[in-house]
Amino acid sequence: MPGRERFRVHVLGRFRLLTGDTPVTVPPRLRKPQELLQALIAFGGTEVSAGVLIDALWPDSEGDAAYHALESALYRLRQLLGARDAVRMEGGKVSLNRDWLWVDMWELEQELQRPHDPQKNDIEGIGRLRLLYQGHFLQHETEKSWVLMARQELRDRLLRAIRDAARECEHARRWEDAANLYRSGIELDSLNEGLHRGLMLCHQELGDHSEALQAYRRCRELLTRFLGVPPNAKTQALYHSVRERAAYTTIGNAL
Repeated sequence: MPGRERFRVHVLGRFRLLTGDTPVTVPPRLRKPQELLQALIAFGGTEVSAGVLIDALWPDSEGDAAYHALESALYRLRQLLGARDAVRMEGGKVSLNRDWLWVDMWELEQELQRPHDPQKNDIEGIGRLRLLYQGHFLQHETEKSWVLMARQELRDRLLRAIRDAARECEHARRWEDAANLYRSGIELDSLNEGLHRGLMLCHQELGDHSEALQAYRRCRELLTRFLGVPPNAKTQALYHSVRERAAYTTIGNAL
């Protein structure tokens, strides 16, 4: 991180605001300015419309009252940071100064946007992403719609990166690496049936039929318990294929 950045903001998992390595304690009276900082990050951090922020943070206020509430929160956020230039408002749009702030979510997004190099190890790239992704966006904060939308979008982008890396490993017949990637994805989204199916396939290709069947049983239990649905036709077809292979293997070993 360049030395000129004065603040570190963690929004993945537990929210933390630090100046250097020192945590900044946010008093209860400054909860709204803190929420403004979080919303600015959720909406991209650059040229966020005042109207978008007002709708997110003051949905019951109207007109001048709503705009004054935003101006007040902006003033107090600058006071909290002790730096007027850390947050700018021009032409009805608010921006965070990336020269002043480092945000873990921005770092994750940069890593996600980095051009893929087929010569590099997929596992290492996903490892860097998982190190940054300490938890879902504002996991222990408010459950407002703008938080849930940002949380879902970021998690889905990370899951797509994991799934794509796992499929590249499959194409290269690196089944153990692919299995580890699928497990990493399941940690993030235990109800993603495609990830469970990918893990089953890896175990099948590795000849670990008992592990493949166990992966199916875990998938079925989770889907039944939390969604009230059985595994879909694709997953069940793979399950029956694994069972048949396991049976043939058992018969072959007995002969």
